[in-house]
Amino acid sequence: MYLRDTKFCAIDVETTGLDIRHDEIISFACVPIQGLKILVGESYYTLIQPKRHELGAMKYHGISEKDLETAPMFHDVAHRIMETTDGILVGHSVEFDYSFLRSHFKDQGTEFKKDILDIILIEKWLGRKCGKMGEDPTFEAIMSRYGLKESYRHNALADAFFVAQILQLELLRLSELGIDSVKKLNKIVKSCRYALW
Repeated sequence: MYLRDTKFCAIDVETTGLDIRHDEIISFACVPIQGLKILVGESYYTLIQPKRHELGAMKYHGISEKDLETAPMFHDVAHRIMETTDGILVGHSVEFDYSFLRSHFKDQGTEFKKDILDIILIEKWLGRKCGKMGEDPTFEAIMSRYGLKESYRHNALADAFFVAQILQLELLRLSELGIDSVKKLNKIVKSCRYALW
């Protein structure tokens, strides 16, 4: 399938912490992308009330216990999340977000299985191709390289939208280098998965 015909879903989650065994998702966002077009009007964002209110990560995402008092539980929004994520899931260190989503769906007795794509690996391949190996892979550094202004970070919707913009720009660069299909994209990403910067 050609990249211009492919549906991507830029996603981001905020959690109560980093331990998938004990921590929970407290917000989720998805910004769909069709080929090179970001479908802003079809974006989805929700807060999610955790079972336990241990918000050690609040200093990063700013979501307070009060913010979550009236938020739906994961099971209330699981169907909508499943519907919304109907393409290749894209993110920065997307394995983290994907692992939390899979775990939460598993707790609901549902399998959540999707193809994922990490913008870090695309960036790594582009860096090698352009003779710029070793560039900083942090989200902030990638945003800076593409001239994106960091207005509000660690909000799931803002971060998902930044991911969508980065992917859009990466896809443009890839198309100029002859990477125009999902098959070719998967091949280059795989070549960078275990490679050092």
